[in-house]
Amino acid sequence: MKTAYIETLTELLIKEGEIPAASASGPHASMPLLAALLDVIDTVVFVADPNGTLCFVNAAWSRLTGFSQKETPGLPRSAYLHPQDQARWLDFLQGRRSHPDAADSVILRFLTLSGETVHLEAGAQAVTAESDRCIGFVGTLADVGSRVRAEGMRAASHRTVETLLNNLPGFVYRCRNNRQWTMEYMSKGCEILTGYPTEALVNSQQLTYADLIVPEDREQVWNGVQISLCQNVPFELEYRIRTARGAEKWVHEYGRGNFSISGELLGVEGFVTDLAHQRREPSRADESFDPGTRRPGRKVFLDRMEMALRRKRAGLPGALSLAAVHLGGLPKWSSDKGGFHGRSVDEIAGRIQAVLNETDSLCAWSENEFVILLEGAKAEADAVAFADRIKAQFEAPIVDDARAIYLIPSIGILTRLTGNEHAKDAVTLAAKSAQEAPNVAGVNLAVIDTASYLERFHMPEDRE
Repeated sequence: MKTAYIETLTELLIKEGEIPAASASGPHASMPLLAALLDVIDTVVFVADPNGTLCFVNAAWSRLTGFSQKETPGLPRSAYLHPQDQARWLDFLQGRRSHPDAADSVILRFLTLSGETVHLEAGAQAVTAESDRCIGFVGTLADVGSRVRAEGMRAASHRTVETLLNNLPGFVYRCRNNRQWTMEYMSKGCEILTGYPTEALVNSQQLTYADLIVPEDREQVWNGVQISLCQNVPFELEYRIRTARGAEKWVHEYGRGNFSISGELLGVEGFVTDLAHQRREPSRADESFDPGTRRPGRKVFLDRMEMALRRKRAGLPGALSLAAVHLGGLPKWSSDKGGFHGRSVDEIAGRIQAVLNETDSLCAWSENEFVILLEGAKAEADAVAFADRIKAQFEAPIVDDARAIYLIPSIGILTRLTGNEHAKDAVTLAAKSAQEAPNVAGVNLAVIDTASYLERFHMPEDRE
């Protein structure tokens, strides 16, 4: 409460004779106008003796606590002031006596007649007589229960969020969009994942997050984020970091740009997690990389494909196609052999790899299918030439444990990828086309012009 208001109220109460007489007799009939004025306001107006015991209250006190105006002056403080706030109340009043010019207030817990607790914000001024002798206090009590509850809920919510963030198998971050990825915030999971405490990386010029990314992956990470920021879409990346102990870890990052209402980029926010927490007894096809050949598994293949699709959406030059090779006879052979035979799969993949360019990516998608991201096949003629090369690779049998198996490849190729496809949807379409491919000039081949297909069949293009 403002000091000027309290000073005016003090003068009125002294003028009416209320302060010297209140401790003995409570409200007097000699102040009907002032009493009526005080009783209609919602804020509690009080007069307390030098010991902090209430000796006058207006009607708002009764409305808030249930104690009557007449009975309150005869009650001890313990009847209406929370026992744990008794000392704080006295300290507050002593402070008002020692520093009368300070505009201090304090939130205290008061008790209602029914025993419930209400939070009231107290403002007070010491009233002095001759020789600066304190004869009491006059002040106000304002109901701040809603504010206290709201602040408590915000604090509890903040603690809940902090607890959640700090127990995730990774870390949440906010950083600047520079090549150092200067961190402005990192949750405590950073130390578990990287081995470095947050203090070592946040706003640091000596050690940045970019320093943790292995040199071979830094450009991929930078390009992936920049393409997403240009289109204001989320990004997902998988790359390697080097921990404080020198260990190499694969991590998965999901994030997006934080833009102002006017469209200005404020920074990048996201979540980085250890890929080990996402892989529970993975099959060989699900692994990020085949441990023997270092061929990409499904996750890395899809990540590479998404990167390539983003480059197409960004208008970067270069043809992009997707091929699926379905191998008839392989499922039965795998069953006869008691499972998917790794050494033979490596030979199959090696034959396909032999006809690919260095920029192409090959993935063993399932036990009878391989998918290839092609950077060169521009149209149907290129697709047919590619299919012929694949067919030639399987004219000789696959020999496993002295058993010769002839495999018949069926090939589905999506040409002219536009960049608006979903990577997984495109793989599904290519695989389905391979399985249903008709025989074209001695080769089981289905070629789909993706741009025309999108117009005819409305393949999903929503990137959100």
